[in-house]
Formats: sequence, C-alpha cells, structure tokens
Amino acid sequence: MGIGWCASQHISAFHKNPHTDIVALVGRDVDRVHATLAKNGQSAGNARVSTRFEDLLEAPDVHIIDIATPNDLHAAQAVAAAKAGKHILLEKPTGLNVQELIAIRDAVRAAGVRTIVSFELRYNPWLKFIRWMRESGRLGRIHYARTNYLSRVTDWYSGWEWCRTVKGGGSHLLAAGCHAVDALRWATGLEIAEVSAYHIKVTPGYEWPTTIDVNVRFEGGAIGHVTSTTDFQMPYAFGVEVMGDFASIRDVHILWKDRPISIDELRSANPFPDVKLHESTYGFGAQSPAIRIDCIMPDSADVSHHPFQAEIDDFVDAILTGRETMLNVFDAQKTMEACLAADQSATAGGRPVTLPLIR
Repeated sequence: MGIGWCASQHISAFHKNPHTDIVALVGRDVDRVHATLAKNGQSAGNARVSTRFEDLLEAPDVHIIDIATPNDLHAAQAVAAAKAGKHILLEKPTGLNVQELIAIRDAVRAAGVRTIVSFELRYNPWLKFIRWMRESGRLGRIHYARTNYLSRVTDWYSGWEWCRTVKGGGSHLLAAGCHAVDALRWATGLEIAEVSAYHIKVTPGYEWPTTIDVNVRFEGGAIGHVTSTTDFQMPYAFGVEVMGDFASIRDVHILWKDRPISIDELRSANPFPDVKLHESTYGFGAQSPAIRIDCIMPDSADVSHHPFQAEIDDFVDAILTGRETMLNVFDAQKTMEACLAADQSATAGGRPVTLPLIR
C-alpha cells in the first residue's frame, strides 16, 4: 500500500524472498503506480493493481500488508490491517501521536499478527557489529552514547510535498531522525528514561523545525545525545558513538586507553563475515593505536542502499516459524515515544519529559 521510492525497494526484496509473491499493489492512481515502478526498475508483473486499500484487507490471498504510505496514514491503515488478520510491514514512523501508538498496539495485540517496523538500519553490518561488541562485554558498561542523523532534504525528495508538513511529516524526528533514536536504543541496549531538547527552523519550505538536539538520560544513569537535522550543508551522514568503561566506538574506530584490545582475538571472535577489521591509528599529533571497522555503512540517503532485504527475510521467517521480530510495533513504540517526548520538550523550551509516555 503506497507505491513510491521506498516501496520499490520493499517490492524488490519480496520478489527475492523464496517464500513470497507480490499479489496486489495499491496506490492513489493506477497509471502512476506503473510509472513509479518503471522509474525504479520494477513492474507490477502478475499483481493486481488498484486504488482501494480495502482490496488488500478483503483479499484471502494476501497474508502480509506492506504499508509505505505518507506518515499520517500509517496508524489507521495498520489498525485496519491488524483487524483484518494480516501480518504488517509498517514504514516508520508508526504513529504521529500517543493516541495512534495506543491504537496500533491494541489492534496488533488483539489480532495476534506478526509485525515489523522499518528501522532497517538494525540490519546494517556496522550497527550489528557495534551491538555485538557491547553485548559481548568488550566495551564494558555503557555510560555515554550519541547518534546523528545529518541530512539535506529539500524538494528533490519525491515525498517532499507531504513530508514537509506538520500533518504529513510531523517533525524531523518523526519523519527521519527516528532512525537515530532507534539506533541509540539498539546500540546501547538501554531504554530512555528522560529527554530534554531544543529545536530551530532553518531550511525554508518546512512547516516544522528542521534541527533538533536531544539530551537523553537512560535508565541506570547513563546519558546520551541525538542530533536530527536537514539543515547541514554536507552530504548525508549517520553517526554512532558508544562509550564504555573498557573501550569506545566512534563511528568506524574502536578506541581504548587503559585496556588494549587485541585485533587478532577480535578478528577470531567476530561473528560477521562482512565486517573486516584493520589496524589503524586515531587522533592528531602523537596518534594512538586503534582498530578500524570496514563494512557497508549507513552512509547514503538512497533507499536502494538500505538493508531492506535482510529486514524482509527476517520478517518472513518470523511469520513462518511463529516467532516475534526484534522490530515489532511494541518495540518500535519505545522509539516513537522518545521522539514524541523530545518534540514535546523542544516545544516547551527544553523542559525535561519523562518516559514512557504510555503507561
């Protein structure tokens, strides 16, 4: 449901999964659906094409509904899909307010369907490796983390007309920077207890503030920070820093001072064949030894670069084996609540907001 730039990559991934077929496509205009598919190297094939969302809800041969519509439609469509007994792939943001998050939660819980939310960067090998480093104890106890979603999005983006509005996009955190909030949770394994934030509006054309800085207090006392912006005069960048009391990771570098890390031991233990480790140095002047992480990075805003295949393969396997996904709507709700709380804080001039918003 919703055939655009992002959906074209979902379609490609479903085509490549051996257990799925695309049987129905729904968009606002049938001709536009075909044109968008062709523009992105896809075709409808044997799939039915219509303009009625109800066609998906009513079709007995539809088991999964993939919702890739403008942000303000996500919640109502997810609720309807759950009530129809369909498994759901839901693009972020899941909901634009607390009421929508509650509605999604309740509908999915009542229906018992499987869900996955497209915070697909969790499947990027760099983020998987960072999480493994933390889970394996090699970083020690986490006491600080920072993520950055730095972009420059204007009218070149195909969803510009709806995304730039309060109704359609919501805010920069809701429309885009929620990836950075989710990465903060995923990399640290910590839940957010409180946020305080400031925002400003720089880039013309947007109805909402275009840069937000968020201070984070985690449960257990660690602190963190998120920057989400579309104002920077630079190429897209996604950054992660995780500081532990044994070692730290700053983007592609593993760093230490008191407890040296053996690259040979780390190479032997590394469970990810697509992640390579190299001896390196870090700092200015008298540089310190470091280890450089070499793998595919989340360094492009182009959705063809994003790991949708891994996300969708995991989702299909979860349905077939009857397990939950790591990115179901219940987990994603925590990321979305943190985004909503940060926007609330910034609107109130930086007043701290305690989480969770939904008790």
